[in-house]
Formats: sequence, structure tokens, C-alpha cells
Amino acid sequence: MGKYIDLRCDFGFKYCMSDPIIMKSFLNALLEGDVEKITSVTFENVEMPRDTINQRGVTFDLHCTTETGDTILIEMQNSYQKFFKTRANFYIFNLMRKKIERGIEWGKMKSDIARIIGIFIMGDGLTGLNDAITCTAECNVKTGEIFWDRHRKYFINLPKFKFDAENITTKDIWINFFKSLGDMDKIHKSVYERADEGLLRLLEKAKVAALTDKERDIYEASMKLLEDEVDMEEIGYVRGEHDKAIQIATDMKKEGLDLALIVKMTKLSLEEIENL
Repeated sequence: MGKYIDLRCDFGFKYCMSDPIIMKSFLNALLEGDVEKITSVTFENVEMPRDTINQRGVTFDLHCTTETGDTILIEMQNSYQKFFKTRANFYIFNLMRKKIERGIEWGKMKSDIARIIGIFIMGDGLTGLNDAITCTAECNVKTGEIFWDRHRKYFINLPKFKFDAENITTKDIWINFFKSLGDMDKIHKSVYERADEGLLRLLEKAKVAALTDKERDIYEASMKLLEDEVDMEEIGYVRGEHDKAIQIATDMKKEGLDLALIVKMTKLSLEEIENL
């Protein structure tokens, strides 16, 4: 076990990030330039039950509101999901539904709804994300201009992030902590040079040695679940690749191609191919 808590596991993420000062530091680092500086956050209920029997309920990892009324949800997604973009929009639209009262008369609205921001931390990446941080919004397809500014989605792609101690920003520190804090035994001095109150608070709270016996037991169980999740993801990928190779070999065999060529192309054993 490392010196610091791994923020990727469920316990580590919620234990550390449910602190309002720590969360405020993270949000200001990530959202700088897009929203005004956040001075306070209030944590909300993470469970959003369905309104009707045919609807689907939602449970967020963390859900908070700023002093200006903006709603922010933060999700840690460690394993790859093919349609996570759809799921992210589902989360956003559920939050939007809660902001709009039933029976509202659109013409009598005095102002638009407060912003809804979704932050999705991707431990295993996502198709179409080539940068460490991707921000999306509703835009005019022709001009690229923002069409409706009431929602944003931020996808933090941890596998794409590279830590550069020579050109570090507070945002870089945060992403690096999500990616690697659990493996760190020593914090680079440049972190302390740039750390604000929230980051310093995180480094104290995230010390494994500071956990109570009960908290340590929960943390160890949460880490076991994270490791099992990663292992199952790798097993699923291997099985998927093998099934794909079997299908290709079957098709090649039906075409009467030489078995040696099929072995070379699919990396399957000769015995497997003969038994197809």
C-alpha cells in the first residue's frame, strides 16, 4: 500500500473530494477561463430517483452546487464503456430536468436556468478523446460558435496526461493526482510551490497513515474492487480479441485458405483452427 490514497477507487475519490475546500480547489483549477472563480460549494444528494415507473434513476459519484447556483456533477469512470458519451448526456439531462419545475410557463421565465457542468474523469480513456482534457458544449455546427451556454461537459482522459514538472500548472497537479497519487511516495517540490489551500488540505487528508482502522479497512476493500474491475476489463478485452480472431479464422477457413496462413494472420494455434 502506498503512502497516499488512490483517488481512482470509490472510497478514495469520495473521501477526499467530498471536502468543500478540496473540491473548490479542483473546480477552480479545471474550470478557469470558462466560469468565474468559485468561492464556495455545497454538496447535494447524489441519488436522483426516477419520476415515473418507466424512467431510469441516476446515482452520481459527487454532485454539488456553487454559490451562483451552477450545478456540477463529478464522475470517476475507471473501466472503458463504449457508449459513455450517451451516458454522460443522460446525466446532464437528468440534472436539467430537476432544474425546470413542472408546469412552468416558458414565457414567464425571468432568466435562463443556471449552468450544468459534468466532469467525467476517465481512467481508461474514451473513443475520440485524444487530449488530456476535452471540453464540449452545444455549438453551431457551421460556425463553431456556442449556441446554448447552459451546459458543459469536461472529459479528463488520464491515459493521455503527461506530467511536466518544468511547466506545471495547478490543473496539471490535479490531473496528475487523479492519475498517480496512490503510487506516490514523495510529492515533487514544484507541487508545493503552486499548491493552494485545497491541494495542501488534500495532501494531508490523503495520507493513508491518517486513516482510522475502520477507514483503512474500507479503503483496502475499495482498492480490491478497483483492482478486480481493472482485471476484468483486461480479461474482457483479451476475450474479445480472441473471439474476433476465431471469427476471422472461421471465415478464412470457409474460403479454403491455407491453414499456415490463417495461423500467421490470426495468431491462433493450428489446433484451434483445425477444430473450427
